[in-house]
Amino acid sequence: MSCQGEVKSYNAGKGWGFITYEGQDAFVHVKDCSGAAPNVGDVVTFDIDQDPIRGGQMKAINVQGCTGDANAGKGKGKGKGSGSCQGTVKSYNGGKGWGFIEYNGVDVFLHVKDCNGGAPQAGDWLTFDVEDAGQSNGKLKATNVSGCTGFPESGFGKGFGKGGGYAPMWGGKGPMWGASPYGGKGMDMWGGGGFGGYGKGKGKW
Repeated sequence: MSCQGEVKSYNAGKGWGFITYEGQDAFVHVKDCSGAAPNVGDVVTFDIDQDPIRGGQMKAINVQGCTGDANAGKGKGKGKGSGSCQGTVKSYNGGKGWGFIEYNGVDVFLHVKDCNGGAPQAGDWLTFDVEDAGQSNGKLKATNVSGCTGFPESGFGKGFGKGGGYAPMWGGKGPMWGASPYGGKGMDMWGGGGFGGYGKGKGKW
């Protein structure tokens, strides 16, 4: 271990906090804490890496010396799966089929179409992979999602489009999406054109 610092803050419900290291804050996530969880005041040893999600910020990995319970504060979802990331469902709209996962302090877009075997519920603790949403704005999208506790849902608006895609909901002619959760006025959820590659939409995808 090349570094030593003191846990400055930790939110058990979200699974992350900060370590004070040489006058700076290093991000810490419970999954990097060797089976334990940080408590405020813990003096820990760790390695430093660049955080791939929060550009320019330090991230603590291989953390040793935590005294808390890693399972404290987790949501009701089991979060078991092959994904490389874990986080809590921050919000989900069952009528529209999408919501957000809070992961390392960042909101990651979540669609029920990418959930394995169920629908997400607010507070679920999920396992998933992360990829760029393809909107040239740095937004992230969850895929290969496991741990959802809701019943599988069927029928969002007029359906998923031919071939199992997201259109017309993702930018086709269907009106169901309304305003974008990212503040745009387009018919798709990102506020721009549709995700045409997933159905009949004419957007970037």
